[in-house]
Amino acid sequence: MTRNNKLTPKEKTRKHENAQSRIIAVGASAGGLEALKAFFTGIPEEDNNTYVVIQHLSPDYKSMMGELLAKSTKFPIKQIKEGMQMEEKTIYLIPPKCNLLVEDGCLKLVEKPERAHLNLPIDMFLESLSSYKKEKAIAVILSGTGSDGTRGIRAIKDRDGMVMVQDPEQAKFDGMPKSAIQTGLVDYILPVEEMGEELRKFINAPMVFDIENHDVEFDQKTLSKILHLIDEKTGLDFREYKYSTLARRLARRVNVGGCSSLEEYYDMLVHNDDEIPMLYREFLIGVTNFFRDQRVWEIIADDIIPELIESKKDNDILKIWDVACSTGEEAYSLAMLLHEEMQRQDKMLEIKIFATDISQEHLDIGSAGIYSESVVANVEDKFLKKFFIKKPEGYQIVEKIRRMVIFSKHNIIKNPPFSNMDMVLCRNLLIYFQSTIQKKTMDVLHYALKEYGFLVLGTSETITSHRDSFEDISRKWKIFRNVHPRARIRTKNLRPTAGRINDHDEKHHKPRNSDNRTYNSSKQKFVNELNEAIMEQFGAASVYVDSEFNIMEAVGEFRKYANLPVSGFTTNLIEMLNKDLKHVVQSTTKKSAKEKKRVVYHDAIVKEANGVVMKLDIVVKPFKPKNLDNESNFVLTFIEKEVKEEDTIEVEQITISGRTQEYIVELEEELKKTKEELQTSLEEIETSNEELQAANEELLASNEELQSTNEELQSVNEEINTVNAENIQKMDDLAQLNADMNNLLESTNIGTIFLDSDLRIRKFTPAIKKHFSLINSDIGRPIDNFTTNFGVNRGKGLVDRCNKVMETGKILERNILSKEGRNYLQRISPFRNGEDNTEGIVITFVDIESLQKAKNKLLASERRFKSFYEEDPVLHFSVDPKTSEIVQCNQEAVEKLEYDSKEDIIGKPIFELYEDESKLKALRLNKLFQEKGELKNVEQEMVTKNGKIVPVIMNSTVELDENGNGITNRFTCVDISELKQVQEELESQKKDLERANHDLEQFVSICSHDLQEPLSTIKFGSDILGKIYSDKLDQKGKDYIQYIDEASDRLSAQIKALLEHSRIGRNTKKKMVDTRELVEVVRYDLTKRIKDTNAKVHIGSLPKLMVYEVEMRLLFQNLLSNALKYCAKDKTPEVRISAYQEDEYWVFSVMDNGIGISEEDQKNIFTIFNRVPTEEKYEGTGVGLAHVHKIVILHGGSIWVDSQPGVGSTFYFKIKAK
Repeated sequence: MTRNNKLTPKEKTRKHENAQSRIIAVGASAGGLEALKAFFTGIPEEDNNTYVVIQHLSPDYKSMMGELLAKSTKFPIKQIKEGMQMEEKTIYLIPPKCNLLVEDGCLKLVEKPERAHLNLPIDMFLESLSSYKKEKAIAVILSGTGSDGTRGIRAIKDRDGMVMVQDPEQAKFDGMPKSAIQTGLVDYILPVEEMGEELRKFINAPMVFDIENHDVEFDQKTLSKILHLIDEKTGLDFREYKYSTLARRLARRVNVGGCSSLEEYYDMLVHNDDEIPMLYREFLIGVTNFFRDQRVWEIIADDIIPELIESKKDNDILKIWDVACSTGEEAYSLAMLLHEEMQRQDKMLEIKIFATDISQEHLDIGSAGIYSESVVANVEDKFLKKFFIKKPEGYQIVEKIRRMVIFSKHNIIKNPPFSNMDMVLCRNLLIYFQSTIQKKTMDVLHYALKEYGFLVLGTSETITSHRDSFEDISRKWKIFRNVHPRARIRTKNLRPTAGRINDHDEKHHKPRNSDNRTYNSSKQKFVNELNEAIMEQFGAASVYVDSEFNIMEAVGEFRKYANLPVSGFTTNLIEMLNKDLKHVVQSTTKKSAKEKKRVVYHDAIVKEANGVVMKLDIVVKPFKPKNLDNESNFVLTFIEKEVKEEDTIEVEQITISGRTQEYIVELEEELKKTKEELQTSLEEIETSNEELQAANEELLASNEELQSTNEELQSVNEEINTVNAENIQKMDDLAQLNADMNNLLESTNIGTIFLDSDLRIRKFTPAIKKHFSLINSDIGRPIDNFTTNFGVNRGKGLVDRCNKVMETGKILERNILSKEGRNYLQRISPFRNGEDNTEGIVITFVDIESLQKAKNKLLASERRFKSFYEEDPVLHFSVDPKTSEIVQCNQEAVEKLEYDSKEDIIGKPIFELYEDESKLKALRLNKLFQEKGELKNVEQEMVTKNGKIVPVIMNSTVELDENGNGITNRFTCVDISELKQVQEELESQKKDLERANHDLEQFVSICSHDLQEPLSTIKFGSDILGKIYSDKLDQKGKDYIQYIDEASDRLSAQIKALLEHSRIGRNTKKKMVDTRELVEVVRYDLTKRIKDTNAKVHIGSLPKLMVYEVEMRLLFQNLLSNALKYCAKDKTPEVRISAYQEDEYWVFSVMDNGIGISEEDQKNIFTIFNRVPTEEKYEGTGVGLAHVHKIVILHGGSIWVDSQPGVGSTFYFKIKAK
């Protein structure tokens, strides 16, 4: 098939239809929010599809899905309301407490059932969507637990829709994606992010062909090649199926595979082995459910099954054939109903339901009998509880129902049928077959049924071709009864499912075939000789030709009318006739073909080359062979006639002599005699022919009887093979199970003896030899013949205990000690069969030596804990959480609270031990304890028996059992009487220190103020002396006045510095400060000095911290100004400020290239008014580094210096990061 690059109008119409808005159902559950956000993020803005999101929502909470999804898409999001019409480019969300359906383009809300064991909203919506949109439906399954959506995608695929599933490895919860994938019906398995693009490609892809509209581009030859390839690779032959159905499903796979033609897709199949299973699963979509079409099953349960059971006696066999059973739900539905009816009628029948299908995958699922939650959703609760077992992977059919069903691979078109069936179900299979195969299949189904057996077809199927053989039970629901059974069936096209005809059979058949060939050869030879005789007698010739006049057979003297060509060779009749006869033959044959009947051309005049004239009648009869559909062959007969006088041209006068006349009479008499003899021969031939026909009819009747017998044998053999295959599988399973059990018993190293009801040994494990001297030949001997190695009275009482277990059915256990001194647990338990009846005893000896040692250690640990608990100098109480009564306490609690014994405290409410004012606090704490489950370091006051107050620090926790439930509340109370006393003393000292500190600050303030006044007077006096009396003073006097000025300036500076030092950290709060910005401000303040000294200041990356801003600015200002000030004159100052994090601190460093500090002077540099002696004189008061030290301490840090004289100094200080 080829496609033009330029779209034809028809293709454009199809592409437009493809691009129309689709309804895309998106199902999600647990973990679905993240998947939905990613999904809609990947949907392009130009997308015009409608999205319906179905989630499992809690009925108790308002859904916030709309608000959350709005951040991931620009599409409008609407919560669905009853009867809402869907719009393009819109996302619809299902509301809580509702299920959703779509009908005629409207969304219909259905109230969620309250007591349903399983609610599957995704399945419900997908099923309704498949009915509404058919092949245009699209389903997307995202993250979620369970199996909701699995049944729905089957419905989508049955209507040729498309299914896309999130990659389970990406899904937060992979239950729903995995369950969908296991159906084998999924088209795409993708990460959520890629789904939007693939949806766009799928929807916009042009159709390769449209079988519904009789697309002329449909390549039937390539489709046949594809079907042949599937048959070759898998053994599944779909060539008898309706091409329209196959082509529709094939078109979707072509689209998904991104191919532009069937030929391209065929190449893909040849080179991609993974695509073939995907394609044949598309063809094999089996839409089946438990009790599908409820009314059909009601009729079967109420009318048919009771009649079938009633017609059988106990231990009879009831045989049913379920054709195209798919994954077995239908067969098991039937088995459950049969079991119920047998119980109702109190009958015990052997049920054999032969469940057949051509798909081994489906049969394996059915044989396992395990189905997901969504598959069993429509099973009634009573059946679910009775016939299913809940397992992690789903629900499994119970063993007694599985034993009724025998699964077998079988092709109804090609394999021999089953026979003598009481009932046959073949639902929704015939609709996929071509009409000829439908009739053939109905022949097989009819043959399989015994007289008055029941036939159940799909609701869209009919028995038109076999109407006379069946009577209606329900014409609407296609249930019929076989009233005229079929005795035989054509088997030439049937072959057994396995090689059943052995060499002996083939040899046996050969002589019969040889006899038939000999008989047929003799008969044919006789017929040929008869034909030649007749043609020769009448001077006629016949030739058998096809529609192109090619000779296939000739009889009689045909060469009189035809000759071979002068050159070459041919078998074409027209080329062998002369021109006169050629036209007559052509026209007569054409007329016969047109009228479809025998045509005669009379009196054809033919003149031969030698001048002889012949007169012929030419008879043409059409003949249609059975092996040709529309082509006709022809039988042409040339009958030579006597040439009359008017037909001749010029003939000389002829006289007849007497001799001639006599000769003519003789010839006439001879001709008459020949005719009589010929008539006699014809009568004899007819008689012989009648005898041969009678013999042939007898042979045909015998052959039919043999064929019928052979067919019955084939059917029986088919059943035997099926049952045998099932039995072999069961035997293999049983052998594997037995091996598993033996390995389990041996690997546990537990001594075990199995006894029968008479207490005779049935089986034992190797480990039992430690306790009994047993060998394999002891099987069957009574247990009381043996003695054990336990204790002095070894073996005594064991038989009595076994008899007691047999009578009561209860397990007996006791600890025993072997003569080696090891501890064992002896357990005697009943051996129960499949019907829960006791048929023997199982005795096990479990080595519990390590357990006993652990028990002893536990007891010792318990004694140690009890000793610690009692001697602990802390008060311990255990309180009932419901009554608040004390259930246990330690001796310390008794002594501290001055009671006489524990009994005086146990039973009291814990609140009675609190001081009166503390009881209200205890009630509030109890509420807090109920919420948090613990209390930590709570200060409380308890009262002794004599009324003395005891302050305690109390902690409380909940003691839990192995299930996490609270048993008691534990209270631990530490007596803090002495601590309280010390605390009071410390509080007193603190107040004294605070008072002294306040006095000291006041003293500093007063001193600084009081000293400033006389100092100002001194300064003023020295200034007056220096200015007014300077001319009266000598140089020495002037020097003394200068000394006074300098000293007063220094003293004033020191007083100010002292006042500033005392005020550091007062009346300020921490705030978040960018230390780099702070250092930049300090550098700006020192710009003049930096320019004067040509200094270089480097500031690295500094953090943001919670600090006192003013103090930190003073810190950096002192360190930076010192670095600029204490620098040698021959050096250009260079300062580097940086920081790094160390654990919970930030460490800052201020490095310079100044004069440095000696190791001896480093000890006192942070002392107030202390100055390092230097060769050169530097201005200052000696309080700068004291300020720095106090500020660092104020921030809870530390400071130190690393310096080398003549090289420089680095000041380090650390401050807490938080």
